[in-house]
Amino acid sequence: MTDGVVRFRVLVVEDEPLIGMDIEDAVEGLGHEVVGPIAELEKALDMATNAALGFAIIDINIRGGHSYPVADMLLKRGLPVLLLSGYSEHALPERLREEARLPKPFTGAQLDKEIRDLCARVVNARR
Repeated sequence: MTDGVVRFRVLVVEDEPLIGMDIEDAVEGLGHEVVGPIAELEKALDMATNAALGFAIIDINIRGGHSYPVADMLLKRGLPVLLLSGYSEHALPERLREEARLPKPFTGAQLDKEIRDLCARVVNARR
């Protein structure tokens, strides 16, 4: 990294193709590598468990059920997550209510801000 910019591998868990593409474009537009988008719970959980990642952007409801186990695994590994949901934070399990959350629908500017915030959290945690 000769330009001094920190780049991350970002797990994207999203089962709506258009939203997944928007997230992928935003992540890559900020210079990061996308792992996904992944739409299936089991595959997402495998990646959350085994992949080298910086952080993750996770839709709460995906094919196969809620993605809570994916978020739990990433948090267990010490990786920050951004939860995407059309539901209020009170619909989340209590253990996830303090995590970063972006309500659907969201704008590109909101997503960019949240991605930058996650990057800053990772960089600060490494200091």
